[in-house]
Amino acid sequence: MRKNQQGAAALVVTALLLVGALAFALSSYRGVFYQIKVANNQIDARIAHWRAEGGLECGFSAIVLNNSSTIPTNLNTVCSAMGLAHLKATDDDPERLSAKFGHREVSKSITFSGDSGSGAIKSTSDLIIYGSTLVSPPDPGVRNSDNEYECIAVVVSHSLLASAGILNHGVGSAIPKSSVGFDNSSDCAGNHKTSTSLKAGIWRDASSNYVSFNAGNDLQRNETLNPFKAEFDFERGDWEKVRDHSDYGFMSYTMLGSDVDCVQQFKDDLVRGQANKVWIDGSCELNQAAINEITDIQSAHSGTYLFLLVHNGVFAIRGSGSIKGVIFHFNENFQPDPTYWDRFSTETVADLNANFTVPIQTVYGESTLLTPKHATFLQSGSFKFAGGMMFDTQGQMALFYDSMRLQYNSDITSSFVFSTKPKWKKGSWNDH
Repeated sequence: MRKNQQGAAALVVTALLLVGALAFALSSYRGVFYQIKVANNQIDARIAHWRAEGGLECGFSAIVLNNSSTIPTNLNTVCSAMGLAHLKATDDDPERLSAKFGHREVSKSITFSGDSGSGAIKSTSDLIIYGSTLVSPPDPGVRNSDNEYECIAVVVSHSLLASAGILNHGVGSAIPKSSVGFDNSSDCAGNHKTSTSLKAGIWRDASSNYVSFNAGNDLQRNETLNPFKAEFDFERGDWEKVRDHSDYGFMSYTMLGSDVDCVQQFKDDLVRGQANKVWIDGSCELNQAAINEITDIQSAHSGTYLFLLVHNGVFAIRGSGSIKGVIFHFNENFQPDPTYWDRFSTETVADLNANFTVPIQTVYGESTLLTPKHATFLQSGSFKFAGGMMFDTQGQMALFYDSMRLQYNSDITSSFVFSTKPKWKKGSWNDH
């Protein structure tokens, strides 16, 4: 009897050990299966990431191959072999390419040729406006987390002063669109929409520190601003390579003697219905007659946009109206001299008057010896370039008499394609 009890006990112990071993084995297998499942999910995630990343490279290759100036809408079709959910520009940034495969989405920004940065006007000149400034519309910039645009009206490397205030009309539905496809259902964020009739801008205070006065974030200072490099991808000292570059297609003219009527030099050479790039070496004056000649051509021949670059000279515009295009004033190794204005019309020179004295002293200090005739640019009257304005004259003065009117239009600015290939923007990688 006792032997039977001992045998039964041994069987029970053995059974319990076997059950324990089986339970341990099952739990181990569950752990192994879980680890296998985790590993498979990680592999699937990496595959999705690689496919999405490959989609970005495919789309970017198509953009470079076609030297596109924007992200095309048909990239997912072009790269259909990748099997992506989407391959397109992001909703809040038209120069950021996004690719999605499965649940993985990656994106990266592209710097396109001729990308001169944000702002309706960009200037290394000190901008001094005797009168008010109207911006309608500004460069919309990118959208913030509240779906509002971080608009940028003016970017200067040093100083901006508007004696009678600045009014940024924004980019809402009541304002002309900055491009045909622009979504104007949102407006500029409140802190990116300056609206004041008081003296406004950015200049040095009594302690020689740059300070914003009555200005929002749509008026910006960037001391590293380099419009020439940003626009043409050449250093300023290599300007001849830009002017003579066969792919850039500049029509080049040199002003001789006291002649400043530059429009007469190039007006008959403008290709009707196309974007034209004109390079002027020397000084240039656009009076009302010259403005009318250009606007008449543009009215009669849609799409005859004008990129007008004036190099190493004094530049003046006097009159009213709107030219569709971009002006670029570029002085390199050119020093201001009041005598340069002697060749300009009496009406233009009369606008270089004592009304600028106080604004100039505000920017440069009361002891400055600078006068209005030390400026290298003057614009008078109710005139605007409907596109954009760029000044790269390294601290020289650009004066605006009576008012400044700015109207940003990216359709016009993007029509002037310079041949630098698009490239990935450094530091813009994002995946989620």
